[in-house]
Amino acid sequence: MTNFPDGFYPHARFQLRSVNEPGQAEVVEELYADRPEYFSLKVYHGGYFTGMPGRTYDYGSITFVDFLKVHEFTVSEMYLIYSEFGYGFIPRNLRFYFKHPVGDLDTGLFPLRNSEDVTLLTSYIGVNGVREIELYVVTEELNEDTGKDVKSGTWRPHVREDAPVCRRLF
Repeated sequence: MTNFPDGFYPHARFQLRSVNEPGQAEVVEELYADRPEYFSLKVYHGGYFTGMPGRTYDYGSITFVDFLKVHEFTVSEMYLIYSEFGYGFIPRNLRFYFKHPVGDLDTGLFPLRNSEDVTLLTSYIGVNGVREIELYVVTEELNEDTGKDVKSGTWRPHVREDAPVCRRLF
């Protein structure tokens, strides 16, 4: 029988963890030392992307989501996770992007929209010791004429659709 950390209930689908907890890298290594079927997301939410080059994610919060099962993770579960952040509602224009483990925000973002995107995200788990993926949540209100986000005034994130090219980064 697998022993779980105090406060985790095995029937729960995931567990939220504050960014303020010390030793994040050590925590992830310890959590999954003998649990290859699980992974974590480092979720950036409540902010927006700046322009390129040198894109950053500004004015957001970070929440860690632990004990996600590699073979059970779905986009629908990401909406459930988002609802736990306390925003009160899920906007229609909510978008999820994940970052390649060795990519950057200019060239390593991928959309998380469907099962194929989930398959790509989970394909990185366990490769070269990866147990945690960065995920970014944005609400996009695009101006149809300019393609810029109405709220931040920046361009929509350039996302990589060509998984084989990005996978060569490992």
